[in-house]
Amino acid sequence: MVERRSPKPEVGGSIPSAPAKKLMNIMKNPLKFIQEVKQEAFKVTWPTGKETMQGTLMVVAMAIIASLFFLLLDQVLKFLLELLLKVSM
Repeated sequence: MVERRSPKPEVGGSIPSAPAKKLMNIMKNPLKFIQEVKQEAFKVTWPTGKETMQGTLMVVAMAIIASLFFLLLDQVLKFLLELLLKVSM
């Protein structure tokens, strides 16, 4: 009988029982899990209001620039296509 193994047995998900054990550890003490999540949330460095506004304005500006670029490109290609079609007739 041939024994079949996962290509990487050291990977946690390769053992069928590993995901169940991890889930059981979380389910044993949900309060501890919630406390750890809360501790990690406090470690996050949140952007200031000014940084958020700057980021938003940059996204809006780039969207406007991109739309103008594609509008111009579309008009140039339309002009060239119309010119090509007039020459071929």
